[in-house]
Amino acid sequence: MAGSEKTTSQAQRSRPETIGKRLLREHYEVALSSWLRLWLNPVTNLLTWLTLAVALALPGTLMVMLSQVQSLATQLNTNNHISVFLSLETNPTQAQTVAEQLQQRTDIKHITFIPATAALQEFSLASGLGNILDSLTDNPIPATILVEPKLNAANAIAQLAEQLEQQEHIDQVLIDQLWLQRLQALVQSSQRAIWVLAVMLALGVLLVMGNTMRMQMEKRRAEILVIQLVGGTNAYLRRPFLYAAFWTGLLAGIIATAMMSIALATLKPSLTNLAISFNSQWQLHNLQAWHGLLTLVGSCCLAMLAALLTVQSQLRKIAP
Repeated sequence: MAGSEKTTSQAQRSRPETIGKRLLREHYEVALSSWLRLWLNPVTNLLTWLTLAVALALPGTLMVMLSQVQSLATQLNTNNHISVFLSLETNPTQAQTVAEQLQQRTDIKHITFIPATAALQEFSLASGLGNILDSLTDNPIPATILVEPKLNAANAIAQLAEQLEQQEHIDQVLIDQLWLQRLQALVQSSQRAIWVLAVMLALGVLLVMGNTMRMQMEKRRAEILVIQLVGGTNAYLRRPFLYAAFWTGLLAGIIATAMMSIALATLKPSLTNLAISFNSQWQLHNLQAWHGLLTLVGSCCLAMLAALLTVQSQLRKIAP
């Protein structure tokens, strides 16, 4: 019985390995050896990881911030108001009538009526000119109506303002929308600038990674020539360098994610205070899980692409 089991065990060991198992074993061995080889020169590799991480973290941080600033701009845009100033000759009854007429319009969501006396008192407190204003015989501040449009589109607000200016007892209509348009234009310009910066830094990642792969191939030039002479394929020769690029991209992506998280946490207090100055509850949020995952995937893909292009080019030059 023992001899039979021993014979069976020897037969299983001598059985040819399937293609799938052989590929898994080879990839595992190459991946492990590539990982261990990274730590033979930790200082040099660390500099490469930091270079790639900075190139990834800079546009990544700006993109995360810009996506959230866009929501702030949208939020501010939804709080547009039109300031309607009535003429000084309008008495309180007429002013109240105008306010009621505006409230009945279908293109107006809500109005806030500020009588002339309340407007004068508010201006007196805000300006500190109470003594001077009290000495005046006539109230120089007209009654004001704050209009909240139902539609927030710029053309709809402008059209509503033109219609209000033509109404009786209305002296002036102001739309404080110019700074919002400038903010939106600045956000759009920043978005394009960040994409340009991201493309330029991605090219930098490709160049740095390509140069790193080229130097590694030069160090192993004799080994590559021997493998080619005994019939090694280009796919077999590319494999260790692609795994090395994968590990490099993965480690650089982890460092870049940490850099982005620290940068956003550092900028959060100042940006939150800026939003509060605009009467907004907006807050800068830190990285989400998909941000980190996207950074890791992008880093690995860029590193492996650079390695693939460089290795393929160098193999043609090293070919015996």
